[in-house]
Amino acid sequence: MLHEYAVEPQAIGSSWERFRYVIEKFGFDRGRLISQFPKHWFREVYQAAEGLTPIEKKRIEEALNQAKKNKVVRSQRPYDPVAGDWLQNALTEHARLPFRAIIAAQNSAGSAAVLLADELNELLPLMTAPQDSAVARDASSIATALQQLLWHGSRILFVDPFFDPYNAAYKSTLRECLARVLAMNATATCEIHYRYHRDKPDNNDLEREAARLFAGIIPAGMSVAIYCWREKAGGADFHARYLLTDKGGIGIDAGFSADGAHQTTDMHLMSYDLSQQRLASFARTATDYDLVAPIITVCANGRVTRL
Repeated sequence: MLHEYAVEPQAIGSSWERFRYVIEKFGFDRGRLISQFPKHWFREVYQAAEGLTPIEKKRIEEALNQAKKNKVVRSQRPYDPVAGDWLQNALTEHARLPFRAIIAAQNSAGSAAVLLADELNELLPLMTAPQDSAVARDASSIATALQQLLWHGSRILFVDPFFDPYNAAYKSTLRECLARVLAMNATATCEIHYRYHRDKPDNNDLEREAARLFAGIIPAGMSVAIYCWREKAGGADFHARYLLTDKGGIGIDAGFSADGAHQTTDMHLMSYDLSQQRLASFARTATDYDLVAPIITVCANGRVTRL
């Protein structure tokens, strides 16, 4: 559902109209992400706008600042200016680890992966970006569908009212997701948010049994904060399942339980505004639900601390 594109800085920065047309096609809520390729992509786009009017340059500057929130992602892809120009580097990198497509001013190599910026439209096959998908319910498939958010969110919330660390099906998904966070985004904070059930274990129980329950689940050097919430009488319903981040969110119909590839769960991209609204509702100081103490943090070695 989330695809990475290489976009040539010169191709979009040299025209305000072209820049505006292209940039609006991207975002975690649109299914398309711009790779920060090369590392100084933002600076190169702005430099390409040097010939524009002061008003147009200001508009591009403001739009680039907004794009940092949820449109452009750090790719950590290699770029060698000695080896060639931007397009040659993009094609080389595409051969190693494919982009969904490369958007450029020209296609001198005649590559099928290149889309011309002047001819771009959302009907092109390489620009199709479904907002939802039926995803197989095995841990690897679930994590792959969520991967871009796992790689780029600075605060990552696994929200599932029925999250059950006593159940291997939930733990296998958590293990797979955390491994991907560690690989590309190790400084992110990870949290689990679940609903209080009178006849099921709560954080007091998890605190005592964390070493056993999370052995081999949380990678070395990482920790996970766990929050338990109780619905308020006459208040908001806590039923939906999400992966929420500061970049955006994905709704997960059946939640994080890996019940097997013979089943699927519907996933959908959330609008940026809704994802941030839901993210705020699970802040420690939020009042949508009642927080059930304690909040605990579990480390890879099973050590537990209270927040």
